[in-house]
Amino acid sequence: MLSALALSSPSAHAETFTLNLGAIIKDGIHKAMQGEHADAGNTAAAYPAPGKYDGSDAEFERAITIQADGRFELEVLQKGKVLPRHAGSGAGRLASADGKQWTYREDRCSLTVIPQAAALQLKTERCAGTFGDVPFDGLYLAGGKKLQAAAKDKRLAAQLNCQKLNFGENGIGSLLGKATRQPENTVWNREVPLPDGYTFGGLPIRSVNLSESDGGFLALFVDGDASAIQTAIKKARVKGDYTVAMLRKVGGADGYAFPGKPAGQAYVHCQSKQTLNGDY
Repeated sequence: MLSALALSSPSAHAETFTLNLGAIIKDGIHKAMQGEHADAGNTAAAYPAPGKYDGSDAEFERAITIQADGRFELEVLQKGKVLPRHAGSGAGRLASADGKQWTYREDRCSLTVIPQAAALQLKTERCAGTFGDVPFDGLYLAGGKKLQAAAKDKRLAAQLNCQKLNFGENGIGSLLGKATRQPENTVWNREVPLPDGYTFGGLPIRSVNLSESDGGFLALFVDGDASAIQTAIKKARVKGDYTVAMLRKVGGADGYAFPGKPAGQAYVHCQSKQTLNGDY
């Protein structure tokens, strides 16, 4: 009996080893297949909503296309008929540690993408040699067009023309939140894209920045250069109004710096006469 057990023992061990080896190989193949989808089930891998986003302005056509797997294609082309027209492009795959802010790095180039309501905020650093020496930074709107408003609000339209600007209760913060379908406390101190139909002195308004700094002010980013903005300011001005509209430049001596906006870009600055005089 003992000899029989002794003889059967090696074969039993061999069979067990074969079964274990088969299980190990099967498990390895399963894990390898899972590795192809390493992002599955990872909340931080909920990439920005796929689609095409448009960040064009008066000088450049800008577009970024996001795929479902986080891959992107970024293209910028200077407008106008004068040749050569400056252009730039880049492509890669976004990565994120928290699912709130996405980055892409290539050599010294760093691209940051911050999702917002129906838009993406882009910021690049040291990317001229990698993507091209053109301005990529700015707010890119989903679908290549502006948000659709349920209905144009006349009160908001007036305040967006720097007329009787109200920073208090039921003022522009509340109106802006309703027009963009966002909570009022989320539209302050950041760039907010506007629905179609809102203009300043006839110039389409692409986005605004409603700030609490220095007693409160409203920055309007419109389709138009400095000369067009000066003309629009004259059209929008209402005699006797306590709100003042001024032409300013991003990062200028009397202007503010805004994330994603290139230095020197012209914008409309709206503020009450009282706060301009320091009465706040």
